[in-house]
Amino acid sequence: MKKVLMVVAVALLIAGPAVAADNTIKGKLDIQFNSRVQADEAGNPPPGVKDVYTFDVAVVDTLGFQGTIQALPTILTARMGSEKQRANLVYNMNLSIANPANLTQKKTIGKLVGEVQIDKQGVYHFDEGSLRIAVDAAGKAQGFESAFRGTAAGKPPKSNSLLERVKKQAQTITRQVKGKTVSLVVKDYDIMTLRGLVLAAGPVRTYPETTVNGEMMYDYERSAWYFRNLTMTYQAEGKSVTDRLAGNIKWVESPQRKSNGQGQYEFDVRFNEPEQAGGEAAVFQKADDEAAFFATDTSLPSLTGTAKYVDRFRGETVTSSAVTIDLTGNNLNKTQVVNAFKLIWMVSVVPVNAE
Repeated sequence: MKKVLMVVAVALLIAGPAVAADNTIKGKLDIQFNSRVQADEAGNPPPGVKDVYTFDVAVVDTLGFQGTIQALPTILTARMGSEKQRANLVYNMNLSIANPANLTQKKTIGKLVGEVQIDKQGVYHFDEGSLRIAVDAAGKAQGFESAFRGTAAGKPPKSNSLLERVKKQAQTITRQVKGKTVSLVVKDYDIMTLRGLVLAAGPVRTYPETTVNGEMMYDYERSAWYFRNLTMTYQAEGKSVTDRLAGNIKWVESPQRKSNGQGQYEFDVRFNEPEQAGGEAAVFQKADDEAAFFATDTSLPSLTGTAKYVDRFRGETVTSSAVTIDLTGNNLNKTQVVNAFKLIWMVSVVPVNAE
């Protein structure tokens, strides 16, 4: 869903690997929306045409992800709405490690490879696919494989019908801003649900398998994602660690986007934000104070920064995107940054970039 990403809140860091200074996600993403370019007047692409996402990204300085994700879209029959073509994602990505003393020295150690099936409701069935991290043995390091598992419910097609709108109740989203609780009422939204989604371990064994559960809410009015009850659970130093995510990822367009193609996601993804004070003890700012709600505080454990887009159009349709990713993990450990990268850019790259 291009017009926003995800939301995430912050605060106490739960035990885990030591915090590193260079916990960043930096690099390039090139997207070719071939299915849009070749679509007919009704917006249906011809069978077999895939969108291609090409990555060249460094995570926590030393981990490299270079390669492609090819996305085959769903095609439904006109009358019955049954699947004429089932959607899937095919990953083919080299994994590399850089020498911490000289980041220009890199060694390819394995692949992020395999396929994920997606049904017509937008649910990603990792259990039915073969997506995995496969690392080769090298030197004293043993090889291993780790698979992605579980499901991620993608956004269903947006409906403008009155019936669909009546079914939805307004939702209140809250977050902490400088000791105060700020709230927004969200009326026009869709919800994505993550159930037992397992992010594969790797590219090195110090980054463990991580189980993700919870919801992401997409706010059409504000072009933003919010996370509700979203947790990431993994093993660190022999203990079970659970990070709670909250906050937001907001899409902001240039006023001249139709001519210059520019827009950006602004990240404020927070980890382990303190529980909000309840009852009369809570101090509320105005519920419609959106500037306060989307304020960024880099002193808190958070993933902040931008993903800047230069889009090309054909009419109103984006046909390609050149993306520069520049994110920083403030007071986060490496595992938290790697997990955020896998969830946002590896698992959710298609809904994040849907129009």
